[in-house]
Amino acid sequence: MKRLVWVALAAAALFAAPAYAGERAQVGKPAPQFVVTTVDGKKVLLRQFAGRPIFMNFFATWCPPCKLELPNIVKHYAEYKKDVVFLGFDQEETPDLVKPFLKQYGIRYTVGIDQGQVAASYGVAALPQSVFIDKNGIVRAIWRGYLPPATFLKDMQLIDR
Repeated sequence: MKRLVWVALAAAALFAAPAYAGERAQVGKPAPQFVVTTVDGKKVLLRQFAGRPIFMNFFATWCPPCKLELPNIVKHYAEYKKDVVFLGFDQEETPDLVKPFLKQYGIRYTVGIDQGQVAASYGVAALPQSVFIDKNGIVRAIWRGYLPPATFLKDMQLIDR
């Protein structure tokens, strides 16, 4: 009987554990590593951008605040693309759905299809979310929700010096 109780307790603990048990992104800490597949089927790893500042944006094609902030992000991509890596992470949609969306919004930076692992490691609970990482790989800002243009510029100053 004791063994049955221990098995039941162990099973309950297992199912009560969070889906992601690794490190989560925190301001002032190293950015969690990831691998994601782009809409074109290529692999992208965080470490391939070592030594460069990174702006990351988590979004979905169905998300109204995402659609609202993207024109400002796209506008500033042209200004910052030589100095800052821009990465988009669509949340769990198909490339066939995302590609026309990227074209519609003029998104020319790298976009991966995240199956939830990257979002989990960056603590994404709602969309959109933006993350600013400096050239040393340290998270300098995390913005949850619609990213106002003034906040985008302020947080870019934290990583693009």
